[in-house]
Amino acid sequence: MDIHDLLNYTQQNLASWDEAAPLHAGINQHLLQEVSRADYSNLDPHLTDLMDEVDITGLSCVQICCNNGIDLISLKKKGAGNCLGIDGSPAFIKQAQELAELAGLKEISFVRHNIYELPAGYQGQFDVALITVGVLNWMPDLTRFMKVCASLLKPGGRLIMEEIHPILSMYVEGEPSHIGASYFDKTPYEDENGLDYFNATQYKAKKNFWFNHSLSEILMSALNAGLQLQHIEELAENIGNYCADLEQAENNPPLGFTAVWNKRD
Repeated sequence: MDIHDLLNYTQQNLASWDEAAPLHAGINQHLLQEVSRADYSNLDPHLTDLMDEVDITGLSCVQICCNNGIDLISLKKKGAGNCLGIDGSPAFIKQAQELAELAGLKEISFVRHNIYELPAGYQGQFDVALITVGVLNWMPDLTRFMKVCASLLKPGGRLIMEEIHPILSMYVEGEPSHIGASYFDKTPYEDENGLDYFNATQYKAKKNFWFNHSLSEILMSALNAGLQLQHIEELAENIGNYCADLEQAENNPPLGFTAVWNKRD
């Protein structure tokens, strides 16, 4: 993708996220008390098990597109070493910094960068890179994105991902949710109905763009970035709060997946 188009898409998306940040903060008031608990974790059982298998104790960790930082705070609570969260929204970075301070944590910081314009100083600094639900579909150029992710890792470092399954790009939410689009449609989805994925409140929002990436595109983008697949598991559980009714459907599709890659030496 042309760099001008790439940055235009991401800048519009980041403006839309910044607009949504106060709404999210209001919904997440409970976090102001919860993050102070020693046992606080926002990680679901699948991601918790992966982190236990990797044993992140003392490892340097970076979360890519960290939002309000609660997943990275969870890693720090599990014993991770130096932690860095990166996000392009200044409003969400501010929320993450406030929550980390309330959690009483040290060696954790949050910085604002468009992931496609990340300074070179972060390259090769981390043992673990984390991507959690709701990142990939905001990326106009998955190949470039995966190369950025790989560049953050030390040789032998691991990229750990939990994401919405790409097959959900075919589905339209409803009662019941149903197939309404091609799995291979690459037309950016344009939306102005808001980014409240907690209560589905609609409001006139700044325009944002959503990009579909097939599972093969995800896997090949990682491979071409120098990452070797170590683990992948498709999940039946609703992890992204999209088409949640499909979890109970008799003929249910996968709703999410987890994956782990190693950076080749």
